[in-house]
Amino acid sequence: MATVRLEHIYKKFGDVIAVNDLSLEIRDEEFLVLVGPSGCGKTTALRMVAGLEEQTSGDIFIGDRLVNDVPPKDRDIAMVFQNYALYPHMDVTDNLSFGLKLWHVVRDEIKRRIEDAARMLGIDRLLQRKPRELSGGQRQRVALGRAIVREPKVFLMDEPLSNLDAKLRVQTRADLLKLHQRVKTTTIYVTHDQVEAMTMGDRIAVMRDGLLQQLDTPEGLYASPANLFVAGFIGSPPMNFFRGTVRQVDGQTMVDTGSVRVPLPPRVAGGAARAALGREVVYGIRPEDIEAQNGTGGWPVRANIEVVEYLGNEVQVHANVQGVTFVARLSPRAGARVGEDLPLSLHTERAHVFDAKTEDAISG
Repeated sequence: MATVRLEHIYKKFGDVIAVNDLSLEIRDEEFLVLVGPSGCGKTTALRMVAGLEEQTSGDIFIGDRLVNDVPPKDRDIAMVFQNYALYPHMDVTDNLSFGLKLWHVVRDEIKRRIEDAARMLGIDRLLQRKPRELSGGQRQRVALGRAIVREPKVFLMDEPLSNLDAKLRVQTRADLLKLHQRVKTTTIYVTHDQVEAMTMGDRIAVMRDGLLQQLDTPEGLYASPANLFVAGFIGSPPMNFFRGTVRQVDGQTMVDTGSVRVPLPPRVAGGAARAALGREVVYGIRPEDIEAQNGTGGWPVRANIEVVEYLGNEVQVHANVQGVTFVARLSPRAGARVGEDLPLSLHTERAHVFDAKTEDAISG
């Protein structure tokens, strides 16, 4: 096993900066997820660790070894791609063993590794089948098995679940986590899906336009987003945002949106609250922090319900308060009906406030 260290990595394609001063350390045995929208630089960063792209500047270490000039085959990594890249004319056994044969691994060792990987992945009954005889999920397991038999220091995974249907993606996600708990190999996993990132990563690196926005645990990202982008990207449905100005109203510091006034959360207190007076801010509150009034507290508002999305265990309602629209996750028993008014409570103590110009979080 090994740590992976990226120190001030830049990657330019002509005048375009794909990765901008990326410094990151992936701990030994850690499952780290690189997440962000298309074009944010996450796959380029992964390919540079693999040696498939050469960084414009900066250093990459695998363990204590500087690998800037080390070819991919000598970096002791194994990569799982978005497409399965299986040899169609070979059966599963030959697909798994092909790389090991090129490395001149002895026959008995190849047999042991294939049997161990096949048992671990539940494909031991598929070893004589060709890829065309396998389902999408089975092909993905074979691709994972091909990486596992290498017994590398680092796994690199580039959106390996994106070709699977929704149900199979959830199952394979759980299988991947179980696999990581068994083999304990340092893993860098790239995805654009924030649900995958939140459910899989020990830590998550959120990227945007080549820049690292925040590196934290899933809990840390969700509870304390560093800026407006992270707050809007992490969470489903995304956080609601209201633009307004911080004002003093009847002795209380409030965010005035022009049609709705809401109090600053406790995290913005003391000097931070005083410094925010008169500033334009973005007030953020998550859909699950809005509920139907039931006497449990919260900041009361009366909203007109515009859309109701029934999901079985909950309803997602699109509501409007004097021109301010937002989404709330409510119980199906809340009685939300399109066109009617519904009293709601905003748990403003869980809200977030961001500077409208810098988009950075404001906290005390």
